[in-house]
Amino acid sequence: MNIDLNRSRFLASTLATAVDGDLVQPITGSRFPLAQGQRLDLLVTMPDGGGAVSIFAQREGDRIRTGIILATPGAQVARVRDRGDRSAPPVDLSLERRLAAMTPLVPRPAAVTHRIALTGTMMPYVWSIDGRTWSDHKPLRVAQGQRVVLEMTNQTAMAHPMHLHGHHFQAVAIDGKALSGAMRDTVLVPVDGTVTVAFDAHDPGRWLLHCHNLFHMATGMMTEIAYDTTA
Repeated sequence: MNIDLNRSRFLASTLATAVDGDLVQPITGSRFPLAQGQRLDLLVTMPDGGGAVSIFAQREGDRIRTGIILATPGAQVARVRDRGDRSAPPVDLSLERRLAAMTPLVPRPAAVTHRIALTGTMMPYVWSIDGRTWSDHKPLRVAQGQRVVLEMTNQTAMAHPMHLHGHHFQAVAIDGKALSGAMRDTVLVPVDGTVTVAFDAHDPGRWLLHCHNLFHMATGMMTEIAYDTTA
């Protein structure tokens, strides 16, 4: 999905201020790509002079859109079409590369690194992690207090928004290039791409890691972060 802002000449500014509930260094823009499960906080400033702005959500590969119109009192609001001028492009990592956490992880070495491959096919329609579905998954073991790194490589022909329960992680590399990215709980791993995230193991238990395309999750692209109670 793509969030697009059709700004009037009266609009002062639009800032992205948080993703997945975590504050980021504010950035401006008019297009904000979002994968399934991701959330975005936008701060739209309307000046005293008045005006209106349309905020559209448009799914990738289609012209159909929905959205809302923000308007100051007395502003003229023109009718808007339910279709964009062109199909929305595929969701990519252009926004991810621009984001920086307001409160990033404290730098320290990783205690454990898990490298996983996102696997599966359309025919048969089965999606997996390291070739294993949930029924025979292999838990990713961690221990309380560890700095954990997950390196996720997409070996399939579809993008996968990977969501971790119980923790928020920081995006620390895309295709091997380091960055100090956003804190969040869902990150898109594109076709043939690798995204690396880090988090601190602070909440003992068993926590799902899965694709937020729920059709992919339902057929097996799901594993778990499992705390080692003997550590």
